[in-house]
Amino acid sequence: MNGKERVLKAIEHKTTDRIPVDFWATKDEVKKLVSFFRLKNKEEVLKKLGIDIRYIFPQYTGPELRSFPDGSKEDLWKIRRKEVQAGNTTYDEITYYPLAEASSIEDLEKFDWPDPALFNFSGMEYLCKKNEEYAIVLCDERTNRTNVLHGGMYLCGMEKIMLDIALNPEFVHHLFKRISRFYLELNKRIFEAANGKIDILLIGDDLGAQNSLLLSPAQIREFVIPYLRQFVEQCHNYGAKAMFHSCGAIREIIPDLIDTGFDILNPIQVRAKGMEPAALKRDFGQKICFHGGVDVQQTMPYGTVYEVKKEVRERIDILGKNGGYILAPTHNFQADVPVENIIAFYEEAGSIQN
Repeated sequence: MNGKERVLKAIEHKTTDRIPVDFWATKDEVKKLVSFFRLKNKEEVLKKLGIDIRYIFPQYTGPELRSFPDGSKEDLWKIRRKEVQAGNTTYDEITYYPLAEASSIEDLEKFDWPDPALFNFSGMEYLCKKNEEYAIVLCDERTNRTNVLHGGMYLCGMEKIMLDIALNPEFVHHLFKRISRFYLELNKRIFEAANGKIDILLIGDDLGAQNSLLLSPAQIREFVIPYLRQFVEQCHNYGAKAMFHSCGAIREIIPDLIDTGFDILNPIQVRAKGMEPAALKRDFGQKICFHGGVDVQQTMPYGTVYEVKKEVRERIDILGKNGGYILAPTHNFQADVPVENIIAFYEEAGSIQN
């Protein structure tokens, strides 16, 4: 059974030869693994760990994106980010929100919205064929990940978008329509260029904090769900599965995500309020496939090898019962995660390749 078969069977809640596994990590952690295993690149690490999934995205071929004296770089949405050192890890932090001063539909119409034609789609089918043994997920980082709420946060700033949802709803709906219009057209071109070979579309809009939702359920249903539904319907029309990413305490909104048509839920942040694996499997396990579940807040960085293996085994036994589970961390492996714990993670899954 290859990776693609393993993942697709898990999504269908069918038994597999072993639990399918995925890999999320920071660039710094990838470099650490490349060095530890004495390999050449990330792809060799993925093969070594027996990862069943590959992520693909078209190449940006538009005008050269601007850099600024403070070290920040602009993306195609005019959002600027700068590398910031935090402990042993480097993160890209936003330094400029291009719609921070926008307040009207007229302001939004004046904005220089990105064009899907800025990407080269000619290599998509080749990428799929190259990775045909693996489940292929359409997704990239940051604003290259299909979303609406995240896009609003990146464009306006988190405080502003939250206030606008409460005080300027017409503005927010127009903003989200413009964001979703871009992703619907972009994904359409990608799906068609890939010629039916993409297995999963990852849609990401963080809706939860550690102990609660970021918005009320009513606000999520009004401002987020309608746009997510369009993404899911388009995805299904092209024969792909839809995976939703949201960190945090989102139990209250999971029935809405299932109703929207999502096939997979990521990342199951188990230390967030209400996200206990056994209860989630009991209440939703027959309706959606779980992806993630192994804690990166405590267990992976601070646990022993034994504790890591114990948690991995517990997740497989609970979330993987009767299928419907893809083993992965609850977020990227950060620079504070020992290599030994990552090896223990995949050893317990039975995926490490000799």
